[in-house]
Amino acid sequence: MCQSCHSGLPLRFEVVDEAGIVAAATAAHESGQAWHFHVLAPGCTFSPKPGAYTFLLELTDAKRALCAYYDDRPTAVNKQLLPLLHGVDALAEKKAGAGLSDEDEALLATIEAAAKAGTGWHHHMMFPACGLNTSDGKWRLFVEIAGSEPKLRDYAEEPSLVLNRIERLYFGLT
Repeated sequence: MCQSCHSGLPLRFEVVDEAGIVAAATAAHESGQAWHFHVLAPGCTFSPKPGAYTFLLELTDAKRALCAYYDDRPTAVNKQLLPLLHGVDALAEKKAGAGLSDEDEALLATIEAAAKAGTGWHHHMMFPACGLNTSDGKWRLFVEIAGSEPKLRDYAEEPSLVLNRIERLYFGLT
């Protein structure tokens, strides 16, 4: 079990290679089981291995957590699994400002400013049953920007539009 992941689920922590991550996520997706993933940056609050990138796959229904470690940001596996998790148009440009609150716009502006300034930042979209999520059944957006306290936003429903804009910033598509 990963002692530093702050997990509320009884997760068995397993280190696997990238192929193991992809196979497990694909199998869970194809069988309709709940799953999701996180990319934990080297300085992430939840990182089980500070100094390295961690790709964390939570197999929620199986109550398992699989991790693979990387020296560099694991962009390829992230882009490979993102369409399975959030749909094939997860990175497609959506209409800006459609249905976003002032708080969401302010958060996006803060992230954009960090990205433009070259300041390290990363985010986590925590599903209600996520082992990292302490929001009592809500969707939680958790953003860490170097030198700042983490920013949290909780939602009753998946904040797809906000996540789309953040993911596009993360992958340098805006």
